[in-house]
Amino acid sequence: MKLNFSTEPSPSQWLNWHWQLEHAAHSIEEAAELLGVAPEKFASSRLAAARYPLFVTPYYLSLAESAELSDPIIRQCMPNDDEINCQQGGAPDALAEDATSPVPRLVHRYTDRALFVTGNICAMHCRHCMRKRDWCKMLPLPTDDELAAAVEYLKSHGEVREVLISGGDPLMLPEESLEKIIKAFSAVPSVEMLRIGSRVPCVLPMRITPRLAAIISSGKPAWLATHFNHPRELTQQVSDACGILNRGGVPIVNQSVLLKGVNDNAETLGKLFTSLLRYYIKPYYLFHGDPIEGAMHFRTGIEAGLKIMDELRGRISGMALPAFAFDLPDGNGKIRLQPEKILGRDENGAPIFKSWQKKEISYPN
Repeated sequence: MKLNFSTEPSPSQWLNWHWQLEHAAHSIEEAAELLGVAPEKFASSRLAAARYPLFVTPYYLSLAESAELSDPIIRQCMPNDDEINCQQGGAPDALAEDATSPVPRLVHRYTDRALFVTGNICAMHCRHCMRKRDWCKMLPLPTDDELAAAVEYLKSHGEVREVLISGGDPLMLPEESLEKIIKAFSAVPSVEMLRIGSRVPCVLPMRITPRLAAIISSGKPAWLATHFNHPRELTQQVSDACGILNRGGVPIVNQSVLLKGVNDNAETLGKLFTSLLRYYIKPYYLFHGDPIEGAMHFRTGIEAGLKIMDELRGRISGMALPAFAFDLPDGNGKIRLQPEKILGRDENGAPIFKSWQKKEISYPN
């Protein structure tokens, strides 16, 4: 979608991540101006914008095909009062991250891995964010004391093999801060690998530079877990960013969220997952939406996700199929689900399975 600028940016400005952040929309009025519509177009968004502030780059807004709230791009970045009105069952911290943090910023839920929260700075406020509770807080950069406490905890818990560096978005940190965090965790003998969670390749791909890729790969083996939800998010700029990461030795996996009105059908997700492989991104997870206050209107129900996964089986390569999963409440961990394929048993007691062509096939033990 062509955006409305008072002064048209040059190609070099458009591809400059600093320019993108400087011209990001922070209000309904600014977003409406970029989209070339009256602010009244988003009158139903004001309550949500007051509680959960808007922040979106011109680059991401340009991926929309219309300014309608039903557009899958607009739906992910523009406030919608359903965020306020559809709250039943939602909680600010449904996964109990605060309760499972033994030291500040470090979440230790699974035996062999821990998560480090770097802050709440992002390149976009995704409306389905699981940490919307932090948007209006001041979360500064990790202090040296906080980083040292996390490192000491990991040293005393040698069972932790992997550290997930999350946020906000770690790739929005000053480079020296990111480098310090990677160096600190890489120095823990029992830590074997790092995983960095970032939506920057999707919403601000021009931020990915050879220097940033070199920092990511400067310590223990590091994987980047990114977050694409719709095929329209895959652009030439994304391809360029992934090329930089791949050449820098950073493998990439993708974690999508099943979002009502964005990607809740097999056609959209099938196109997304197969396209990701062409960008050298492995589809890793498709998550059912967490019961997060402010994001309940995106949830589809688990059965909808299982139905989509069943439709995709046989339609797309197994390489393109992620695991479908959801998180149990109160920090009790992930559950992976597969569509049920055992239909019963034949006269010889062998299980009967449903094939991807919907045939009923016995499989002798």
